[in-house]
Amino acid sequence: MKKIVLLFFLFALFSPLRSQAVTFAVMGDTKDFLAGSGAFQSVVAKIKKKKPSAVLVVGDLINDCADDSACRSYWNSWKSTAAPILGKTYPVMGNHDRVNSSTEAADALWQEIFSLPANGPEGFSELVYSFSKGNSHFVVLNSSKPSNNLINSTQRAWLEQDLAANQKKKQTFVFFHSPAYPASLHIGSSLDYYPTERDALWEILDRYKVSGVFVGHEHFFNRRLINSSVFPGAASSIYQFTVGRTDVSETYPTPQAGMSEYYALEQSCAIVNAKKKA
Repeated sequence: MKKIVLLFFLFALFSPLRSQAVTFAVMGDTKDFLAGSGAFQSVVAKIKKKKPSAVLVVGDLINDCADDSACRSYWNSWKSTAAPILGKTYPVMGNHDRVNSSTEAADALWQEIFSLPANGPEGFSELVYSFSKGNSHFVVLNSSKPSNNLINSTQRAWLEQDLAANQKKKQTFVFFHSPAYPASLHIGSSLDYYPTERDALWEILDRYKVSGVFVGHEHFFNRRLINSSVFPGAASSIYQFTVGRTDVSETYPTPQAGMSEYYALEQSCAIVNAKKKA
């Protein structure tokens, strides 16, 4: 079995009110979990021991499936593997999760398989949503609907309203599958495929000073600071964390020069400690 890397991050420095501090876990790209590596099972066990308040899975939970029966079986196997932490798990739809006899069938099965907050915009029930834990607010977007590599204006309008309504939270984290700023094989096939739409999204994230953005899609871990040198006019500096290799066999090339502050190619997950600011 390949080494599983646990990556820890600390948002803010110190908290005199530890009861409000939130620890959450992030996985991404588990789609090869039926191949027998045991990586997904190992990560689930490690995360359970950390007792996080929430577990986010940033897309491509399963691989392509051809019809409702096959997809249902695949999803049930995924849920069975994730059972020890399933009650606190919040999935993000990835491009491989939206494959079935039709995209509409994939959406409907997702809504049937999971029980998620239904507070997203019209047409995106349980596919886009938000929730809060302690001092932190969590927002899940969908980069696969209506088409891959696009977070459309409907989602962006809802996102702005959601962020405006939750400004009292000390930390805000946003999750979607395709990176806004890819670093390797998916350069040109992530949100950068629609640069105007990507920039409109990032302008909102920047204006509301979100604490961190978590994505998958590229099969490694990568940390990159998005500031005015990357997004012209940015007033904030926001880290984009790619957590894209929890249980997937394909190894991607290392991030291109200037597109990473830290990376890891091993199978991994992340544990984030979002402490309340002093």
